[in-house]
Amino acid sequence: MSSDDGLRPIDVDPHTRRKPAHDDNFVNFSDNWKHYENRLVLFLGAGASVGARNHMGNPLPTAFHMRNGLWQQFMTPDGTKFEPESIGLVSLEHAAALVERSAGRDALMRYVVDYFQTAAPLWQHAVLPYLKPKAIFTTNYDNLIEAGWRLHGSAEGIGDFRLYYRHEDPDQSRAVPLYKPHGTIDCAKKQIGDGGLVLTQFDYLTMLDVRRSALKKCLQSLDSACVLFIGYSFQDFDIASELFGMRNPNHRRAIPWYAVFPRNDTNVRAMYDERYGIRQINRTFLDFMADLDDTQAFIPKTRYTSLYS
Repeated sequence: MSSDDGLRPIDVDPHTRRKPAHDDNFVNFSDNWKHYENRLVLFLGAGASVGARNHMGNPLPTAFHMRNGLWQQFMTPDGTKFEPESIGLVSLEHAAALVERSAGRDALMRYVVDYFQTAAPLWQHAVLPYLKPKAIFTTNYDNLIEAGWRLHGSAEGIGDFRLYYRHEDPDQSRAVPLYKPHGTIDCAKKQIGDGGLVLTQFDYLTMLDVRRSALKKCLQSLDSACVLFIGYSFQDFDIASELFGMRNPNHRRAIPWYAVFPRNDTNVRAMYDERYGIRQINRTFLDFMADLDDTQAFIPKTRYTSLYS
């Protein structure tokens, strides 16, 4: 039985493809691409941003790294070496609440926004629109999805997107709904629910019902959607509880759901399949997009394919 535990690195080369082992779930997804390509709903977590760097050259953080960065910046006395073990199991949300109490919300927001400012999207974000999703849901603060989308001109057949920060019904336009109930760095100073960042545990409590409702809006066509999770850890309990409730325990879904993240662990794979009804694909976001294009050629031969064609 394989075991693949441990924290995943974030300081990685964004352009290096690895050669993953054979993955039956990837083969299954690829073989059925013709059935899924017009009914995809995407869900992106922090793992989808791994490889991106901010304007200071630092890799974008996951929740664990963000927690440590906040504590070192605001809660560690000058000259004191910070040891992550010193704060034990303190979560990012709890750490952020303490920082807000100590330094104020403005300082907290300025630090987070500065950390997530990037100069350009990754290749995988630039080609993401070619998946032609029906909707996108993300818990990420960064604007990599938006930046990748804006690289395309209308001549390339890529439609527009529209941002939603709450759980309102999508408008009747053909724009792809992009749900960001955690907010975005572009609107960090606004109220939460209007694009402001959901970061402290009290922000999460304020947005609890809204986040659940936004997820339901995004996944409202469950019987006809193929949901593809990319780089999401399923550790937000309110969102995880909604997904667990959608697992349809009485019969298998008409269309399978998939989760893409780089972990080769038999127990992890079985748990997601048995408990969520989700098939895990052992790939990074980059490798998944490049490997899928290798088999399905869904990306037009443009400047965006030069790295991996």
